[in-house]
Amino acid sequence: MNKLPLLALSLVMIFSAPGVRGADLTPEQIESLKARIAALRENLDGHLAERNQGAAEVFLSAAGDPRQALELYLKCYKEVHFDREGRRESDFREWREGESNRLEDDAFLESLQLQLLYLGLSCQAAEAKETEDVFAPLMSYLDRLSQMEELPNQILLQSVANSIFAQTYYLERLLGENERWEPTPYNLDGIYEKTILPYLREEQPETLMSAWDKRIQQKTRIAVHIEKLKEEELRGMSRDEERRALNRQNRQGGIMQTYDRDDFERETLPSLHWGKLKDMFLYVDELTGAKEMLDFVEEKLTHPKGDQWFSEFEALVLGGGSTEPAVDSPVPSN
Repeated sequence: MNKLPLLALSLVMIFSAPGVRGADLTPEQIESLKARIAALRENLDGHLAERNQGAAEVFLSAAGDPRQALELYLKCYKEVHFDREGRRESDFREWREGESNRLEDDAFLESLQLQLLYLGLSCQAAEAKETEDVFAPLMSYLDRLSQMEELPNQILLQSVANSIFAQTYYLERLLGENERWEPTPYNLDGIYEKTILPYLREEQPETLMSAWDKRIQQKTRIAVHIEKLKEEELRGMSRDEERRALNRQNRQGGIMQTYDRDDFERETLPSLHWGKLKDMFLYVDELTGAKEMLDFVEEKLTHPKGDQWFSEFEALVLGGGSTEPAVDSPVPSN
């Protein structure tokens, strides 16, 4: 039964009661309203949780098959951009025909399935009481992400809160307010920094080093694969054609530039290794961590970030420095 009319009726009765002046409420009336509001909140929360869980099941089911994923995408796109705007069915058919090549592209379908998979996990995470509830499937997702065959489509480089699916199911607020969850499906670093590493530092520090190894392995796999794709795309091009191709790709998300081989080996990998050593010192084994950090600093003293790492090492070992083990490796910005 809908409790909103009852609440409205109660308010009318309260404000119409003899001796009640204007908006002045008695303590008893305030307590009565609080009780009714609490009941409404409980009812609403239960409804939203049920709706969100239903959406998660739809997303995860469609993520398992490219045809189902495309069917759901078209349904949601039509709902948001045609039905809600009062546009004709023929307009949608015309749009779909014009987009047929993009919609049938293997790279788009692969990204679409991954977006739906991450959307499902995001809905589950928003309702989960503990990170542990979504930890294992999230780690599996990252492995699958790092094994993509094609370059990610733009839909993986934007927040799931802005996706066509979130708009259809009215999930923008739910998916955009979870501070412990990275909203961008392709932001592997953000997923580790916001969810995986904080959870392991607090609950399972003995597994931190293996998680860091997994992260480095996944990032390296992505970098190697993207470098291969870049070489294939640029092969046979003139210098001007190559520059135009890279500029075009950068406008689409900058993935090739983000995972440039030289930058990756010079900047990203050392930063990842440094983050791992800091976590070792802070959460796993202080003595071993200090020794390995010292070796790292000595080896990288002439690196552009050598003075930064030395300062962090000095602050951590001698005290008085920040204990936030942040990693400044480049990630796609959206």
